[in-house]
Amino acid sequence: MFKPMSDLEQYLYFKLVERDQRVFTIKEIADILDISPQHARNIASDMVKKNIAERVKPGLYIRIPESILLNKKLYREDAILIANKSIKKGYLSHYTALYLHGLAERYTKKIYITSSKHHRDIVYHDITIKYVYTNPKRYFGIETIEYSNEKITISNIERTIIDVINKPWYSGGWRETINCLKNIENINWEKLLKYIIRFNNKTLARKIGYIIENLEYSIPDNIKKKIKEWSGENIYYFDNHRKGFLDKNWNIIIPEEIYKMLYA
Repeated sequence: MFKPMSDLEQYLYFKLVERDQRVFTIKEIADILDISPQHARNIASDMVKKNIAERVKPGLYIRIPESILLNKKLYREDAILIANKSIKKGYLSHYTALYLHGLAERYTKKIYITSSKHHRDIVYHDITIKYVYTNPKRYFGIETIEYSNEKITISNIERTIIDVINKPWYSGGWRETINCLKNIENINWEKLLKYIIRFNNKTLARKIGYIIENLEYSIPDNIKKKIKEWSGENIYYFDNHRKGFLDKNWNIIIPEEIYKMLYA
């Protein structure tokens, strides 16, 4: 039930409305009101008690819109906005990045965000915000885009290709991953090559080359040659099952089910 706001709460609330900002932090409260972090935490706590804000995790809050307050309805914020603000350094990745790039056709109940630090997952209503750890040396390939009147940080197309082929279970499994990759229209080949070498995983390099080429993308010959030269002459296994047939072009053993998915 809605309860009257104090003067400071009201000022903060309408400043957030003015900015069209629905997800906010303790630091942003302190900056807007020019108060101490402790005072900001107290204000946030009081706003939660008055049902004019919702706490997602320590330091991260959602502003309940006026229309919801007046009609006393249940409000759920866009979990992508929550994930984007939930940590200081991270980028929306894997299936969430595929979705934001327009390559996926469905919105899932899991939001993926990659970070070079370990974080505990958040459950917000029926949505899970899943944190995927990456080595700090592999924290690259990121861009900022406009989404719902806010700036959000996501993996660019080339980094998304690497992430979803490296960990397809975070993008719906191999079938969903391959179906999404089929929707890519443009790939910056030099950038993808640079990322593959920087990621420093030779098996992954061969998997990327095999999948992308067999999705009928025309990989430039010089890029193909450099991937093969960098990854060496060894024969690699596509997965840990070590069963399948040898693709002599990429020197990688392909499971039958992956082959069928590519040519389904």
